[in-house]
Amino acid sequence: MNRIKIVFVVVVNLILQGTFFSRISFIGTYPNISLPVIIGLAIGFGPYIGGFSALIIGLLEDMLLGRVLGVKALIYFVLGFLIGNSNAGINKEDIRTGLILTAFSTFIYMIYTVILSRILQDPIGILYYLKGPIFIEILLNTLLYIPVFYLFKRLFQFPRFRL
Repeated sequence: MNRIKIVFVVVVNLILQGTFFSRISFIGTYPNISLPVIIGLAIGFGPYIGGFSALIIGLLEDMLLGRVLGVKALIYFVLGFLIGNSNAGINKEDIRTGLILTAFSTFIYMIYTVILSRILQDPIGILYYLKGPIFIEILLNTLLYIPVFYLFKRLFQFPRFRL
């Protein structure tokens, strides 16, 4: 039953990101609902479901919203797998864990986006992001984790122990 719910969450996430959150700009930045969803799935279900769902979300976003196929998929997969794989010290029922991981993941996402865009000769300056937009996006994504956390708490029954 959880697999059907995960597919539903991925589809709703894609619809919200593609139609709503990619159109709303806050001081030059766009909130990214996909990162809090990936963090929630990775914390709750572990590295394989977190990484695989992140890969699917990234590929779909690259196909629909991106210019190059695979950039978001790679970044999302690495984040989902690593966060899901770090069992030690993660409390699934505490919202603060997800908030901290969402803020950290947003920062890592922006750094990897700048690095990969430099490799692909797409000029995005890292100094532009470090002057302000990265902090606004971290704040927006962290605030988006709060409803995602409570929605996942009602929607899913996460396994208690992972091996």
